[in-house]
Amino acid sequence: MQKLTIAFASIVLACGVAVMGYFIGNGLHSLKPNTRNVSVRGLSEREVSADTADLSISFTNSGPSAEKIFPVLATTQRQVLTFLNDNGIKDADITIGQWSTSRTSPDDLKNDPSLPLFVIAGEISVTTHDVAAVQQAYKKLNDLRSATKGAVGTGAESYSFTGLGPIRAEMIAAATKDARNAALQFAEDSGNKVGSISTASQGVFQILGDSKELRKTVRVVTTVNYELR
Repeated sequence: MQKLTIAFASIVLACGVAVMGYFIGNGLHSLKPNTRNVSVRGLSEREVSADTADLSISFTNSGPSAEKIFPVLATTQRQVLTFLNDNGIKDADITIGQWSTSRTSPDDLKNDPSLPLFVIAGEISVTTHDVAAVQQAYKKLNDLRSATKGAVGTGAESYSFTGLGPIRAEMIAAATKDARNAALQFAEDSGNKVGSISTASQGVFQILGDSKELRKTVRVVTTVNYELR
């Protein structure tokens, strides 16, 4: 009787394992097609014009004492500000930097007694959306150098694009469409059909172009995973 019970239990256990194996196998079989996917990238690029300009103008004056240089440097600074205003740059877009004072070292004076004892430097910077005004001012910097008798030194200009907001959604949509076209081509080549998006990554917007050039290229790359059916 005991042997019969054990035999019956063994048969039930074997059947249970067989049934479980069937359902597990069937489950994996039905799951496998749904897990197939393809990862593609979509690109969107757009040519834009710079909407922000930066300009910096440095100036120096030298002399035997700081007290004698300060009034001269103040006059030079006023000349720079007037120059910027005359070229259409507003006061609100202008930042006046702090003056820096340096004293010539005794060794340098020993080697060249004609060197000034003090040199005081200043800088004025501009950040504006009036790109044309900065272009105009930069082209006339040599006139300012002449007017200040060489006190104005180097000037640096740069241009950037900050208007991503209005075009962001449209560019992402274009990149996503480009990614779907790539997925459709892949699916056609492999005898599949494109399903829904499983995951997507927007990527990072890049603004390409030389800082001194007005023309820029905005680029975004999206990565999209599509299910294949």
